[in-house]
Amino acid sequence: MRAILRAMPHMMNASLATMLQYRGEIVLWALWGVVFPAVSMAMWRVAGKGHGVGQFSQGDIAAYFLLTMFVGHVTAAWDIFEIGHYVQSGLLSPKLLRPMLPIWESLADNVAYKVLTLVILLPLWIAVGLAVRPTFHTRAIDLLLGIPALLMAAVIAFVWGYVVSCLAFYITRMDAVGELYYGAMLVFGGRFAAIEWLPGPLAAITWILPFRWMLAFPSELLMGRLDAATVSSGLAWQAVWLVGGVVAFRRAWRRGVRHYSAVGA
Repeated sequence: MRAILRAMPHMMNASLATMLQYRGEIVLWALWGVVFPAVSMAMWRVAGKGHGVGQFSQGDIAAYFLLTMFVGHVTAAWDIFEIGHYVQSGLLSPKLLRPMLPIWESLADNVAYKVLTLVILLPLWIAVGLAVRPTFHTRAIDLLLGIPALLMAAVIAFVWGYVVSCLAFYITRMDAVGELYYGAMLVFGGRFAAIEWLPGPLAAITWILPFRWMLAFPSELLMGRLDAATVSSGLAWQAVWLVGGVVAFRRAWRRGVRHYSAVGA
């Protein structure tokens, strides 16, 4: 672990240098993280006809989707497509010869992207916030618990994205898997609509899937909408998914690499 910590700043510098070579693409990715929540916000505010939706007022709707912009950026992970490309192209082979697992390089890329694009996103978030007039009910305890919840959400999203990406060792194309995974996140993670707006059976399913704990839970916690019991159970669920993700990754990666090597990679 000490070697990884020493190497991480160098990997971060390399990741930042690489991303600066693809500035246009990076900007488009960052903007999409604003456009989709903004469209959802506008749609639900219109659907509310000036009165809100369910227990959400118009200001609550604005606050929720504004927070999903921020939380969605912090928890963004794209390794399902990345690892699929590495496996299919053979680019994974030289990475396996290095003394550290490729996941650490992916982590450096992930953090570098989020830091770099803040320069673009912070002014946009502020502008959107001024335009839509969000209503926050955030207390000091919400911020105190919301920060670790947000960090756990980011790790859960990253680790489980890597777990799913291990399917690339067994199938030839990951595009459909990635679309299905991120499509499920739109619905069950609260990105398209707040969890309480979903039909009963769909809302119940969100409790036993990881997506809610990646986006909706930290967003509503930072918004100040959750009571103590819901916050406690949510943090417990996050801990379960975090530990489960680490265990699942270790097993899936080892088996996947053995299978990858066995077919002549």
